[in-house]
Amino acid sequence: MASINKASLASSMQTMRQVAQSRRTRRVVTGLLIFIVLFGLLGFFAAPPLIRHIAEQQLSQQLDRPATIARIALNPYTLKLEADRVHIGERGGAGSFVDIERLIVQPSWSSLFRAAPIIDEIQLDSPRFHIVRYDAQRFNFTDLIEKFSKQPSTPDSKPTLFSVSNIRLENGQITFDDKLLGATHVIDQWKLGIPFIATLPSKTDIFVEPLLRARIDGSPLAIDGKTKPFAASRESEVSLRFEGLDVPRLISYVPTRLPVIVQGGKLSTDLKLNFVMSNDAPTLRVAGTVDLNDVDVQDDKRAPFFAARAVHVAAHTLEPLKSLYHFDDIRIDAPSANLARDRSGVLSVERMFAPAPAAGKPAAANAASSSTSTSTSASAPAAASAASASQAAHESAQQSAPPLDLSIKRFVLNDGTVNVRDEAASRPVDAGMEKLAVTLTDLSTLATAPAHYTFNTDFKHNGGSLGAAGALSLAAKTASAKLDLKSLNLPLLQPYLDAATAAQITDGALSATANIGANWSKSPAAVMIADSQLDLHSLKLAPRGAKQPVISLAQGSVKVNQADLNARTADVASVDTTGLAVDVERLKDGSINLTSLAGPHDAEPQRTAMHAAKKAQAEGPAWHYKIGELNVKDGTANFTDNTTAQPVKLGIAPLQLKVQQISDDLSRPLPVELQATLNRKGTLDLKGDVTATPLKVAVKVNANRLDAAAFEPYFGSKLNATIASALLNGSGDLAVSEAKSLKASYRGDVALVDVRMLDKATSDPFAGWRSLALSGLKADYDERGTAVDAERVTFTKFYGRVLLNAQGKLNLNDVVAHESGAAQSLTRDKNAKAGAEPVPLTPSTASAVVAGSAPVVASASAPAPASSAAAAATATAAPATVTAATPPQSPVKLHFGQLVLQQGRVTYTDNFIKPNFTANLVGIQGTVGAFGTQSTTSAPVDIAAKLAANGPLSIRGTVNPLIAKPALDLTASAHDIELTNLTPYSAKYAGYPITKGKLNVDLHYKLENDQLNADNHLFIDQLTFGDHVENDTATKLPVRLAISLLKNSRGEIDVNLPVSGSLSNPEFSIGGLIWHAVLNLLQKAVTAPFSLIANAFGGSGEELGYVEFEPGSAQLTDADSNKLDTIVKALSAKPSIRMDLIGRVDPKLDDPALRSLYVDRLVKQQKIRDVVGNGQSVDLSSITVDPKEYDKYLTKAYKAADFKKPRNFVGLTKSLPDDEMKSALAANAPIDEASLRQLAQQRAQSVQQYLEGKIDSSRVFIVAPKLDADGIKDKGATTRVDFGLK
Repeated sequence: MASINKASLASSMQTMRQVAQSRRTRRVVTGLLIFIVLFGLLGFFAAPPLIRHIAEQQLSQQLDRPATIARIALNPYTLKLEADRVHIGERGGAGSFVDIERLIVQPSWSSLFRAAPIIDEIQLDSPRFHIVRYDAQRFNFTDLIEKFSKQPSTPDSKPTLFSVSNIRLENGQITFDDKLLGATHVIDQWKLGIPFIATLPSKTDIFVEPLLRARIDGSPLAIDGKTKPFAASRESEVSLRFEGLDVPRLISYVPTRLPVIVQGGKLSTDLKLNFVMSNDAPTLRVAGTVDLNDVDVQDDKRAPFFAARAVHVAAHTLEPLKSLYHFDDIRIDAPSANLARDRSGVLSVERMFAPAPAAGKPAAANAASSSTSTSTSASAPAAASAASASQAAHESAQQSAPPLDLSIKRFVLNDGTVNVRDEAASRPVDAGMEKLAVTLTDLSTLATAPAHYTFNTDFKHNGGSLGAAGALSLAAKTASAKLDLKSLNLPLLQPYLDAATAAQITDGALSATANIGANWSKSPAAVMIADSQLDLHSLKLAPRGAKQPVISLAQGSVKVNQADLNARTADVASVDTTGLAVDVERLKDGSINLTSLAGPHDAEPQRTAMHAAKKAQAEGPAWHYKIGELNVKDGTANFTDNTTAQPVKLGIAPLQLKVQQISDDLSRPLPVELQATLNRKGTLDLKGDVTATPLKVAVKVNANRLDAAAFEPYFGSKLNATIASALLNGSGDLAVSEAKSLKASYRGDVALVDVRMLDKATSDPFAGWRSLALSGLKADYDERGTAVDAERVTFTKFYGRVLLNAQGKLNLNDVVAHESGAAQSLTRDKNAKAGAEPVPLTPSTASAVVAGSAPVVASASAPAPASSAAAAATATAAPATVTAATPPQSPVKLHFGQLVLQQGRVTYTDNFIKPNFTANLVGIQGTVGAFGTQSTTSAPVDIAAKLAANGPLSIRGTVNPLIAKPALDLTASAHDIELTNLTPYSAKYAGYPITKGKLNVDLHYKLENDQLNADNHLFIDQLTFGDHVENDTATKLPVRLAISLLKNSRGEIDVNLPVSGSLSNPEFSIGGLIWHAVLNLLQKAVTAPFSLIANAFGGSGEELGYVEFEPGSAQLTDADSNKLDTIVKALSAKPSIRMDLIGRVDPKLDDPALRSLYVDRLVKQQKIRDVVGNGQSVDLSSITVDPKEYDKYLTKAYKAADFKKPRNFVGLTKSLPDDEMKSALAANAPIDEASLRQLAQQRAQSVQQYLEGKIDSSRVFIVAPKLDADGIKDKGATTRVDFGLK
């Protein structure tokens, strides 16, 4: 094989040698050499000047700029072309446009064979480009673009075939002179390398690997890549690396105006871009990192908008044309964002990036308004059709577009800050977040696995902190979060709360932990809150403009089991408060200060979250909630009512409240437990059920020493007494309901204890008691009235001051004010003389003993005169005023099963008589049976007491005091009463002081129809008067005479006297009643002593002060004799009494009677004349005139009478009827005053004659008669004899 090859080679060499030595060959070679030499000479020496000239000419012509080339060198053999110092000036010749230090072009001889330009190398050394920008859209090369863009193109022409290899640019520089911004930018040290670019079929599927290196204003730039620019796939791959690119300079050349101003930022990138065209479907992939450092962005007003120390984005794969965005890492360090919201609720970001309105749009709209209105009807269908088509196209595009494939493996934000300026609130708010930290891992819009995130930040101005952690699945459309809010400073939220309430939060912090789940795959979206807790600390609420809080809360907690925002249901486990304090004040106009917290308030803008929440609340269904338990621990409630003359102040502390099973179903009963202490004294316990709608309360009440006096200002203005102390005890069941009307009932026991009542005008003690207890109480109230029924009322250790003033009015009637104005004193008589102290009815020692046992006051006697200091204080202090009480509007029914009195006493002061006196009724105890306002039977009464230093007092009987007209039937007895204690009464009414005597009184009172009738049995032993006392009120009656009449031989007075009067009379009193009874007795003894004698000595009830006679007669009757016998008996027992006889006539009766007797005597005389003288003895006293013969003797008497008579026509005495004759005789009877006086005397003498031998005649006197009936006031006959005693 080797020998064959050698032979072939030798043969070939031989053939070639022969050809070379041939002549033809030599000629061809010689010609070729000459051509080459000539070609070389032309190429080296002739072509360069020509090329230089043509190039300069063509460049100047095409570019419209001066162009020069310093040198052209051409190697015709290698086709290498060199051009040095190529210069293209600015248009007009001023300045440089392009300068190239050297240009080397190496064409390939293969271009001849491929019929296409093939260049093996292009090299540019130190090119210099000078670009000038004059305005936003005009540069120094703009004319070239406009010129070449106007050249016609052939759309269907095939691309020109060419191949260019080894494109290199070294040490390039671009100077950018920005006349618009006054800035100059330099891109230098840039190096560009492109291995080749070709459209030849054999070259289009080979990667071109371009290279670019440069510095942009000192920032390095590196671009590496490979591309098939003319292949069908257009496959390209570029590596883009920036480092520290000045972003503001770059942004300044964006052709459109940005809504923000980029003040700082350094951009660094390391990206790989891959582009492929497959089946006319382009694919663009981006991968790599982008870093933006020292970012500073401002808004259009050059206010800070966004800043960050560093932003790092590591993209795994980005395919924008396929909506695929996969990031490996996104990190933002120390970002700072500034947001603002204006008064209308528009965010600064929203306003900043809103599209600008088209120029001239308003004017065009106005200009076209008229034409539009005319064509509205015609164009409406077309517009609707176009709108429908556009919507259908949009929906079709959305359906064909690939779903967004976004994934972020890791996102981190560190040390962030957000500054917020909100002017949509009631006042501008400067708030924000600091130390903001956010992490997000494995986020994907398509993957089912959830992403996990954390969020932590502190709020500015010590506003607290917020932490959140959870999971997020965009594919499943679910999210969960665990929020941890700590110490949110609530006063910072005040501007936002102003739109909802007028309350002002002066202090407070909110902490919360919440587990939130959301699922927006449902419609509407479901949001659930579970196992959450809200805590409030140091909350203080005050009315707007006030400094002192009205509501404060030391600590509060709300535990939420579950809340469904979509279904609007909430299950709250408990609401707990500790140290809740509420200060409620009722103002003078009747309004409550807490109502000012609810409004009026500021109106919120339409775009605020508060407005959106209210709108959603109004549009959505009602909330349904359950609260397992509400607890108020160690609460405080202060209530001040300024509507009363004296403000009511109530303090409840501590307050413990527990309410269970609270829900939006207000018809369900709520178990309630309450323990409270009122005014640091009494306690109140409530336990039961409360229903809100309709109102229904059923609780057990246990009250112990509640300060009832605190409520005195509500009714005290209607009293002349001040309640200084009153404590309430109670144990029972309280029920309140309100359906159609309010109803209330109470069953149990109630006691009002430690009551102290003072005189409102003087502040002197007035009344009080240790206990007023109502056992077995049944109290009901409804629209028909009030009913109170107590099984037993026990009144223990009570005390009262009873005063009868100088006008005789009892102070008890003035406890309730009857007139508006200055308060009336209940313990002092304003009309009493200054310095007049009441005389004690009991000795001072006894009073002291009584006072020492008093439970409510220091002294049982009347108060001593006020000291000068007290008087001065009273004089300077404003007088207390009262308001007249009004009767109750609805009826009040009362019933008490039994009233028990224990250890009571009453101090009685009487200023009606002079001198004044005071007395003590002590040891009052006893019982009163059942009585009430509708009682039909009276209650039994058994009461015992003692008049201090005197004997016992007992009262027994029946009483019915509460009916419309009270009734009673009582028997009272008081024994061994020292009459010397009644000296003030005797001196006032009788004019004599009592120096000795004792009194036993047995009284029987009966009250019916407001009239009191009493039968009084008085037994007075050894009553002795002192010397006469002159005073205007003493009776003028002979008191001593009366006493003498009343006393028996042993010095005793034992009489029964009736007493009657009205119970409403303020002068009713025991002392006055006794003395008035005695005084009535004395007056009766003097003015009607014989009536007294009739009662005392067995009279039949007739009046013994006179005896009656028939008119004209002086003859005593049997009845008169009986009267005189009684008088004889009485005068025999009273030897010191003398008797006067006063004969009396009544002319109206006695005168006619005497005349009639005169006529009868004349008639009788005529008969005597007929009888006498007939020889027989005649007893004249036995002669009588028979009625049958009366007219005969009457006629005779008439004719015998000597007076002028009527005559007939012949002069004789005319005959008259009997009546006329009798009348004529009576008229002419000799009856005159002497006749009447004689008759009176005869009557007195008749009585005197009857008494002779029965009474010592020295004790009986006939006094001058009375000839008329004047002065007779009784119903007896006026023809009488009156008796008088001395």
